[in-house]
Amino acid sequence: MSTANASQPQPQDISSRYDQVSSTYNDSKYTKAAHKLFWVVYDELTWTAVAKVLPPAGTSWRVLDAGGGGGKFSARFAEAGHQVTVLDISAGMLVKAKEYLASKGLLERCSFIEGTVADLPFKDAEFDLVFSEGDPVSYCLDQYPKAMSELVRVVKPGGPVIMGVDNRHEHFMFELKHGKKAEALKMLLTGRGKCPYGLPVHLFTIKELQDGVKAAGADVEEIFGKPVMYFEMLEAMQAERGPDFDVWAAREEIIAMQEKLAHEGFALQGQHFQVMARRKK
Repeated sequence: MSTANASQPQPQDISSRYDQVSSTYNDSKYTKAAHKLFWVVYDELTWTAVAKVLPPAGTSWRVLDAGGGGGKFSARFAEAGHQVTVLDISAGMLVKAKEYLASKGLLERCSFIEGTVADLPFKDAEFDLVFSEGDPVSYCLDQYPKAMSELVRVVKPGGPVIMGVDNRHEHFMFELKHGKKAEALKMLLTGRGKCPYGLPVHLFTIKELQDGVKAAGADVEEIFGKPVMYFEMLEAMQAERGPDFDVWAAREEIIAMQEKLAHEGFALQGQHFQVMARRKK
């Protein structure tokens, strides 16, 4: 893997790009039912796993949403009664998150800080749970071990650390299926890809995640894919049920199937990985 400085995105580049897209970030980007449902499934798989490690109702935790973007998961934490610190590299995204959380009447449960996951401005063990979804760790490229160490450092001993990152296998297969074979090989060998906004990201293997989390001082409890074999599953369902198969009408069934498959050993077939870990006590 190359470690040349030229390949490392600068924080100001990431911040600038997300400032540009912040005004429409929370808007739906997809009109076709299958693509719209993809992100519904993605969010539900993410949150269902998170909800399982939260304390019983009535107990308020200090939660860090590191790379909180437009605030959609911060809102879920706040709605569950927790105090949320929303950190993002983009000032524009923090403005959007404030607007979103204010619209839901949740602003008093949230604070907002501009910063990066690779250099968190918090004390050791300051949070009960650390959550980093939407590829902040992937954006760190070669510095992802430092980002992992920072995310683990600021959670209390025994506290959950949850990360969403890009999956190298699925990015490789996507490029291969679309005829970009040379690009696919380069991606496979270097672990470099691009996010939907054109920024470079690190594409992870499961071993990289396991080794990185261990080196950061945490134990991996599970790595699962989200969603897994999603479009292939829909193709199979349509073949079985006929051309009138309504993906959106079947969304609850599809979400339930994805929830089951996600935790049955199909992690490599997920567009993203979700890492469920805990800081060592």
